[in-house]
Amino acid sequence: MSPMTELEANPHSLTQDARPLVLQAKGIVKRYGQVTALDGADFELRAGEIMAVIGDNGAGKSSLIKALSGAIEPDSGEILLDGQAVQFKSPIDARRAGIETVYQDLAVAPAMTIAENLFLGREIRRDNLLGHWFGALDKKRMLKDSIAYMQELKIGIRSMSQAVETLSGGQRQGVAVARAAAFARHVVIMDEPTAALGVKEGNMVLELIRNVRDRGLPVVLISHNMPHVFEIADRIHVARLGRRAAILNPKAITMSDAVAVMTGAMKPEDIPAHWLAN
Repeated sequence: MSPMTELEANPHSLTQDARPLVLQAKGIVKRYGQVTALDGADFELRAGEIMAVIGDNGAGKSSLIKALSGAIEPDSGEILLDGQAVQFKSPIDARRAGIETVYQDLAVAPAMTIAENLFLGREIRRDNLLGHWFGALDKKRMLKDSIAYMQELKIGIRSMSQAVETLSGGQRQGVAVARAAAFARHVVIMDEPTAALGVKEGNMVLELIRNVRDRGLPVVLISHNMPHVFEIADRIHVARLGRRAAILNPKAITMSDAVAVMTGAMKPEDIPAHWLAN
């Protein structure tokens, strides 16, 4: 088996520094008038990993994620996808490049069915005159594909035909995650996916994130929930003052020490080498 075939078969089995870079940001700068949100920020996401992004309020993590997902255009700097420079002028550009984002405000249509939500904005038309000329939708195919997506991610829901408003918060987030995983080709970005959920439903979403990673898609997880970060992340990107302060190894550092780095109580140059991730 060639190295590329082995990577495709099980990217999470390789050592962290052996995995190729999927998404990078180099020297990203973003200013809003006199306020500098990003001041030369760097970012690296490798294949088959869950990269958590943490930072205090005003650290620049939201602006960084918006730049990576096409929600804002940087004033300067470079974003690379699979080593190729890209320029996203809108979230649609990022989606076309295979980057999907799941937001904490559950961007689903409550009155629509699960299947309709999964294909919202990407509806499949019938492959006949009705589809080509009148835009008739292939509801049977969308329903079939929806069932397959949910089963692949091990999301237990009785019927794809039920309205999303009948679901629990965790199940609704599961629909949003399934939609992102179904159409992402490169990266899934998750912005505080467990913020509005209870303990049980939050754990369910964490399992979904693992399932997405295990399907071969690297995940960027933005979260204030440190226990969740330490439970699920392979590496932790710490944002501070518009820059990357450090990349931490959650298996080698304590939660309190990570918070010290995040808040500036510990300076980057004082971080022990064994706390850092490659």
